[in-house]
Amino acid sequence: MNTFSKTIAAIFAVLFVITAVMALILFNFDRRAFNAETYQQAFARGDFYNALPALMAEVMSSSTTDKSQYPNVMQSMSQDAWEAFLRALLPADAMKAMSDDVLNSTFSYINLQTDSVQINLTPLKNSMAGDTGVQAVLSLVQSLPECTALQIAEITTAALTGRSFGFCNPPAELLPVLAPIVQGQLQLAAFAIPDQMTLFSAPLQDDPRLRLQSIRFFMRISPILPLLFLLGMTVLAVRSLKEWLNWWGVPLFITGVAAAILAVIGGPILGTLLSSYIDGRMQNFLPTVFLAYTSDLAAAMANALLKPVLWQGLILAAIGFGLIGVGFFVKKQ
Repeated sequence: MNTFSKTIAAIFAVLFVITAVMALILFNFDRRAFNAETYQQAFARGDFYNALPALMAEVMSSSTTDKSQYPNVMQSMSQDAWEAFLRALLPADAMKAMSDDVLNSTFSYINLQTDSVQINLTPLKNSMAGDTGVQAVLSLVQSLPECTALQIAEITTAALTGRSFGFCNPPAELLPVLAPIVQGQLQLAAFAIPDQMTLFSAPLQDDPRLRLQSIRFFMRISPILPLLFLLGMTVLAVRSLKEWLNWWGVPLFITGVAAAILAVIGGPILGTLLSSYIDGRMQNFLPTVFLAYTSDLAAAMANALLKPVLWQGLILAAIGFGLIGVGFFVKKQ
């Protein structure tokens, strides 16, 4: 009976090691992978923040966006023209702030705190209403075909009457006349643009986020299974202090070493697996712009996940080694 109990205990010890390593990964994945802060630092090193104007340009040029209150030159602007305009309009710090706002909104949406992903357009509106907006529009019109004599006459009349007009590339001497007209139209456009723009909304039925929450629930409780194996191993095999030190020390040491090794060498493998998971399973959770940065998302997840796994593995290995050492000392005595 004693041999049978210890055989089952040994099986439990092996299962403890396997499930404990998996629990470390799953538990940390739940804590880290669904937090915007995980990605902000990683994306700051990449090209994500530079992609925000392209995302906004796609929405601004969409056929579903009401452009009737925009200045004339903006009503027929292409997506490329919108992107160039927004890049000229938004300074780097405003672009980063708006990108971080998109990240925070995205993960609030994923975590069921909101039902849509939104972007705060206040920095854009402030730039449009100021001198930065005027300079951006003047840079834009200078890329247009040169004005004809009739168009120059229209600009001159508009300067006197305040009427709207079609944009073209005017002579340099007309730019000072054009600037206050542009500023007035931009202020009207800034007033017409909403403070927030919705980039992604939850479906009315069969919301995939609910399934994701169920998966995350099992990630959170994943440490329970190795603890049950550890408890079963203790009940079956431990009859003395020396046995407790050894039966706990060895599995903890192996678990810690395995987790630390996985954290050190498993980055590329985990990144590939996460990238495949995002492509295959998370397309319904993320705005389109994120899908173009799947590898960056996966790398950020892997990096954020493996760092705590490494330290937790080293701590477990140290605890296990300490228990083994104490057990050896007690045996020697």
